[in-house]
Parts: sequence; C-alpha cells; structure tokens
Amino acid sequence: MEYSQINTITKYGPDDYSLWTLTLPRDQIEEIRQGTLVVEGDMRRVFEEIRSVDYQPESVCNFVFPQSEGLRLFRFDMGEDFAYRNRHNGCSVRGSREEIMAELREVLKGQGYHLYGNAHFQNVDVLETLQKIVEHNTDYYQTDFKYDIEKLTQAAADRNAERHFFWMSRGGGTWCFAEPEVYIRNTSQHNTWNYYGGSKSEHVKTFWIELKGMRDEKVMGDIVEMDYQKHLDYLCTHSFEPSVVEIVFKNPNDVRTFSYQEYDQNFQSIAQRYGTVERVSFRVADPYALSRAAIEAHGLFWDATEPMEIDDYVKRLDRDRLHDYGYTADDLVLTGPLDAEKAVKNGLACYALSPDGSKELIADRENYQERHYRGALFGMAAEERDTLQYFKQDCIPLFSHEEMQEIYSLAVQAGMENNPEKVPLLDRIIHKAECAMSKSEIESALEQEHEFEMEDRE
Repeated sequence: MEYSQINTITKYGPDDYSLWTLTLPRDQIEEIRQGTLVVEGDMRRVFEEIRSVDYQPESVCNFVFPQSEGLRLFRFDMGEDFAYRNRHNGCSVRGSREEIMAELREVLKGQGYHLYGNAHFQNVDVLETLQKIVEHNTDYYQTDFKYDIEKLTQAAADRNAERHFFWMSRGGGTWCFAEPEVYIRNTSQHNTWNYYGGSKSEHVKTFWIELKGMRDEKVMGDIVEMDYQKHLDYLCTHSFEPSVVEIVFKNPNDVRTFSYQEYDQNFQSIAQRYGTVERVSFRVADPYALSRAAIEAHGLFWDATEPMEIDDYVKRLDRDRLHDYGYTADDLVLTGPLDAEKAVKNGLACYALSPDGSKELIADRENYQERHYRGALFGMAAEERDTLQYFKQDCIPLFSHEEMQEIYSLAVQAGMENNPEKVPLLDRIIHKAECAMSKSEIESALEQEHEFEMEDRE
C-alpha cells in the first residue's frame, strides 16, 4: 500500500488555529478529494471558510489541497475515533492564523507542491525545450537525457508508435516512459515513477509530452508541466495489474507471450530456455479501461496551466530553487555543481551560497570541493554565466595565444586612456582574455606593455 502526506486545519477560536500533517494511504486521500468541496481560492479565502470546532463535529476534518494558483478545501467525516487512532501520526503545530498560513506554505513546499499554475509549451521543439530544463534542474548524470532523445526521436518518426510520454527531470538524472507503462503495477516504469514522491532534495519536475511528429528533423509536440504529487495520488486508484507479458528474445528473433504469474515466478528459467531477452512488454486484462484512465488524467495535466516561453520558465525554476534554499537576493544565476567546477577551473567568478542569504567567492578548486561537500548551491553573475558557455563548448579557440596576447595588450593600453565610456567594456574584454590565457601569457603581455611604456618615455 502506498502512502502520502496530507494537511488538515483546525480552528479553535478567532485567531487560534492548528495545522496537522499526517500520512494516509493514497487511495484514502483520493477518496477525500472526491468529497465535499467547500471552496477554492487563495489561502486567505480558504481560511475564511474553515469552521470553528464549536460549529462542526470533532470527526469532521478540514483537508487542504493545492490547486492551480491557490488551494482547495474539503470537509470529510473521518469517523469518531480517527483523531485517537492517529494521535501518533505525523506532527502538528498551533498558532495564530498568520503563523499557521506561513507554516502551511512551508509544508506544501516540502511536500513538492507549489502555489502557482503549471506551465505548458505548445507546438515546440521537444528536445530543445527539455534540454534547457535538464541544464537548469539536473545537476548530475545529464547524459541520461541522450537515452530520452533516442526514445522520443524514434517515436516521433514512427506513425504507429506511442505518442504520449511521461518525462522526469531530477537532481540526479532523467527518466522517460511511455504513458501506458506507468499505469501498469509491478513494472519498473510504474515503480520508478512512484519512487520520488515527497523527495524535496531531488527537486523533481515532471512533464507530460504529446508528440506531433517530425518537422525539419526536429521532434515537435506539446509539453505540459504536471502536478507530480497529484498524479501519484491518481495512480493509486487508476493503475492496473499486469495480466500478460510479451517477451522479444534476441537470438533467435522470437516473440513469446506468458501470463504475468508465470513470468514473475519463472523469469530466470524462461531466459535460460529461450535465450537473451531483448524487450519486455506488459499487457493488462482491460486495455480500454487503462486507456480511459490515461485520457481522464489529461485534464489533471492541463488544468489551470499557463502558456510560457521556456526561457521564462527556467528563470522561474532557478529563482524557486534559490529562494527555497534561502538565498533571495536575486543578484546571481543558479549554477549547477559541474558548471561551478568548470567556472572555477577557468578563473570565472563563482559564489557558494548559504541559506542565510550570504555568499562567498570561491577561491580555488579545493574551496569549491569543500563547499560542494557541504551541499551548498552555487551562483554566478549573468554576464559571467554567459562567458562560461564558451568554455563549456570545448571548441577550438577563436584566437591563437599570440592573438590573445595582442588583444590583452591593446585592451590594457586602451584602458590607460581613462575614457569613462569605454571602461566597463574594456574591463570585460580584459577579464575574458585573462580567462582564456595562462598566467605566464598574461605576465608576458604585461611585460611587453611595460616595455612599450618605457620606449614612449624615452
């Protein structure tokens, strides 16, 4: 049985509230969602509708769920002994209305919810859009994405292939599954998709993809940001047991079908008898019911989404990660640990950030490793981040070392003219040149410039 956290509010007096966060089976949570909807709106509107304990039975709980840009309030009678049976379940906090509202915001963030609408991207280059999300949300194992590229490209090019996919970006990689696979229990796809529920440290972002086909060798389609926690709740009551397993064997090229029970109990002997397994597909007894459940869920994905440009979305993504961490200055761009390491290596200004809002310039690789080990986030100024893109390309330099020395010398010499309008641009040129040159080359250029100055004086 799968479980999730749920939040209930109790009102004891005009300015006396409590928030109780407890864990319940997901199928029970889905039942609560189907109960009486009291109101939906912003947090203050919801709190206005919460009745005092003097006006409703003790067995009735006020459950709060995130919805679109606000919340939904459900009243549900949990039975007279519910509070007693769950007295050791979860945790509760009591305080004023403002205190409980603030606490609820933090709890929802910790559970993976956010209180603004999800984004959708229509008729876009799917791979380019997902690549940008990977660069801003997946810190490690970004190479996982190459498998997603292959899977989505093959599907888009084949008119008979699956058109709908679930895609996940998390701190340690990506996952991409055909939509029907996630609705079949006991499969690796279903188990993996459910595994990250409530994992705040992985900053999981999930998306539903509808492929439209190929255009100019690009994979085109719609991408809809999902409410991951809500979809996990939905899967509790809308997923299906596998009944049949279809196996494709590599040598000889043979396809055989087994009951799920036979497959589950005798997989090793099946492989020994028929050879190396190349592909496994699961089937359910009622494929129409699975298809209907998947289609009904599409409304959950599109509900209250807003169209966004991908560049605006990743900026919001970076800002949310920084703010949730505690860094709210908005003067730096979030930088992944691998990019931060490359920035330090190439002499670019990169900062280690702290939850108290402070920042520290990273002096060297040892300093970077120390802060990285402590779990710090990293940030760079926007211009400095743009410069980093050049070093990430690992391409042949535009200028030779001799040409860079000359550029550096000319920039330094021009800077001595004290033209205020040119100073910012020249400083930027000098900084980039220093990043692209070795220390000995810089010293050589400065010595050459010094010789020119001495000749001018003579």
